[in-house]
Amino acid sequence: MSSAQKTSAQATKPEKKKKDTKTDDKAKAEKKGPTKTQLEKWTSSINGLLSDPDGIKEFRQFLENKEGDDEKGELTKYIDFYIECEEFKYNFKSLEEKAMKIFEKYLAVGADQELPAGDDCTEIGDKLDDEGLEGVTLFDKPQNTIRKTIADGLYVDFCLDIKNKLKI
Repeated sequence: MSSAQKTSAQATKPEKKKKDTKTDDKAKAEKKGPTKTQLEKWTSSINGLLSDPDGIKEFRQFLENKEGDDEKGELTKYIDFYIECEEFKYNFKSLEEKAMKIFEKYLAVGADQELPAGDDCTEIGDKLDDEGLEGVTLFDKPQNTIRKTIADGLYVDFCLDIKNKLKI
């Protein structure tokens, strides 16, 4: 075969598609369930479960499966409330940090861009230093009540379900 024929033959061969290993690995990881280490962490304590986003996802899925069609949301509302309270605290802390930055930039005595905003500025600074913004604990009592409800009932069922699946 001449070199021209070889080149022509190579040009007509269909190219093999290269596998996207990143996509394949990601798909495998998504299909895979939780690791044994994760399951042990989740069943060791309610804190272990609630501190792991994957654990919360699995727990929520467990609750959805446990609900009947006529009960949609009756069990998941507990974990949803708990998580929304945690998000509130996180967002509130961000607001607190933002409040301090605004104060330090514009209202503190000697601030880089100090504004003549009145006598209350010193009081605002003292309040931020001493107390922070008020309200981060707004939902603490009901959240702790719901956390106890989850820990005493739904969490126990979740752990038993995991242990039965793993035959632990």
